[in-house]
Order: sequence, then structure tokens, then C-alpha cells
Amino acid sequence: MTASDGCERLLRHRLRAQRIAPRAANDVTVGDLVGSVCGIQAQEKPAAALSVRARRRGLTATDVERALYDERSVVRTWCMRGTFHLVATADLPWLLAVFGPTFATRGPDPRRLAEWGFDEERVEAAVETIGDVLADEGPLTREGIAEHLVDRGVAVDTATQAVYHLIRRAALRGVVCEVAPIDGTNAYDRLDSWVDPGPAPDHDDALATLAQRYLAAYGPATRADFAAWSGLYAKDVKTAWASLTDDARELETDAGEALMLEQADSDDPPIESLSVRLLPGYDTYLLGYKKEHRPVPDGYESHVWPGGGIIRPTVLVDGGVVGTWRLDRSRKTTGIDVTPFESLDESILKRVEHEATDVGRFLDESIECRVLRPD
Repeated sequence: MTASDGCERLLRHRLRAQRIAPRAANDVTVGDLVGSVCGIQAQEKPAAALSVRARRRGLTATDVERALYDERSVVRTWCMRGTFHLVATADLPWLLAVFGPTFATRGPDPRRLAEWGFDEERVEAAVETIGDVLADEGPLTREGIAEHLVDRGVAVDTATQAVYHLIRRAALRGVVCEVAPIDGTNAYDRLDSWVDPGPAPDHDDALATLAQRYLAAYGPATRADFAAWSGLYAKDVKTAWASLTDDARELETDAGEALMLEQADSDDPPIESLSVRLLPGYDTYLLGYKKEHRPVPDGYESHVWPGGGIIRPTVLVDGGVVGTWRLDRSRKTTGIDVTPFESLDESILKRVEHEATDVGRFLDESIECRVLRPD
């Protein structure tokens, strides 16, 4: 097998694992889809919804909101790498069992906490108070939580990021989660008031579940990929990866020796001969691997990661990134401006336009697609 054959095979497996190609069928629920890809990166909620669109036919943005706020089959909270994700509600117990202890105490260093008037003991007390406040008054916005904290004797300066970090820690502790917005503003309530999370499993059992689910969603992948995606400590990465010995097989790839689950090695249903997707910014597909194993050609990384924590929307062809795009609402008709890295074939351009039309369908907007000159 040549190197190009190996790369093509690797990307084909990953497209299938991420439900990008083929897309999930229309009868797959949002909750089941999000669970099957082990969560969707969601620091920007509109981008997270578009990530779901790229993975299942026929959905609309309203369907994603319904899953979040009516069905509550999906929750937006902090998990992998300590960042916001959409996760299946059914997965919360083991996800929090892994990522809660890892990231709850990662964050502002003691000097920053001291500037805000907190130390670790006061932070933990404030987290408990947030739980009590929401039990009595929830749901509340961040500002509402801050007001009630002050009323209960917790001195917190709303001009700082202190309240945000207190809420984040409370979420990682399994106390709160994000719920339906209040007047367009993000809101929070007690997790056990919003959903029934169920009991937390043993930590090592949760690590084993995480490794299995990661490999099912991202394989073939290496231990270094898993470490980069999860953000776990080296000890936990080692424990989780070691649990895969009976369920995964080795596959030699251009990225080195990787693992994939046996049941993932299937060609049914077939992947379309030319798979084109418009992935939103921060899409999970780009964050599931270490930097060197991401599907962006050499020399174009800064086009996707320009700095400041930004990850631009990308054009994906057969699993590889070939350009970026942006949604432009400043024009009379909402536009999608595509900037390819190099000139694209007519067959690809037609599929890009089809994808742009589907983005419009998802958002319930008319879309005008414009392909710009290559960077």
C-alpha cells in the first residue's frame, strides 16, 4: 500500500467514525448522533449546531435547540480539555467522572484567584453556594448568580471573570449545567434539576469507557491523539489507552502506528465517491488529533488557526481540508464566501454550492455562495 493509499484509507475510516461521510440517517436522533461522536465542540453554539448538520441529513437548527432545551437529550457543558461541548445526557455520568476531577481545579492560578479575593477553600464554598442559590432561585443568568452570591455574603466582582470560573467549576463538579437561555442570555440551573444524570461510575471504568468511545469516534488514532483531544494527565491517558488491548487492533498509517476498533473496519454503507462538507469553526473533526495528525496540508495551518484561539470554518474534501469559508450576513442575501487553498475542480465546486444550499436550509435562510480566489 502506497503512502497516498494509506492516507486515503486513514481519512476514509475517520470520516466514517465521525459520521461525516456517510452522514447519519434521518432517524438518528440528535442525542444519539452527539453520543456516537463522543461530543461536539461547542464554545460557539451556532458553530456546534452546524457541526451536527454536517453529520446528519435533514436536521434544522430548531431540531438541535429542541434536543437541548425541550427533549434535554443533549447538554452543553465543560468536558474534554476543560472546554464547552455538546454531550449526550446519557454520557454525563462517566464524562464528569473523568473530566471533573481533571479540570475543576485547573484554571486561574492562585495569584489570579487572590486578585479576585478567593483561595481554593473560598472557591469550593462558593461552588456549594451556587448550588444552593440555583436550588432556590434557578434558572439564572451569570449576572443573576452573581447578585445572589453577593446577597449570601460571597464577595464577587462582576467586572472580573470570577463568576464565569465559579460556574465552570460548579459544572465540572456536576452541580450545574447550562440550560435554556433567559431573554437571549446564557442561563444555568442545577444539573439534577435539569436532567437525571445518574450515578457516577468508578474513575478507571470511566477512563476505559472514554477510550472506547474516543476510538469509535476518531479511529484510527494514536495515544498521542487521544492525549491531545482529551487533555488528560499522562497517568490517566496511559490507564485509558491500556484498557483497549482486547478491543482494538493496530493499523499502520502515515501518522504512525494507530489503533482502531474491529467493528469500525467496514465499508457499508459506502462513502460517496466525492465527499464534500462545509465544517463550521471549531469543528470536532479538527480537534480530535494532535497537531501533526490533523487533516490540514502543510503551509496552510495558519489559514485555519490564525491565532487568538480562533479555528475557522473549513471546506473538507474526502477528509482533507482544502480551504476555509465564512458566513456573511452583511449583504442583502446571506452569503457563504469560500476561500480555497488552491483552485478547485468544477465537480468539487458544484458540491460546495450544494453544501452551502444545505446550510441555508438548516438555518432557514436563503444563501448565496461565492468562491473567492485561492489564498
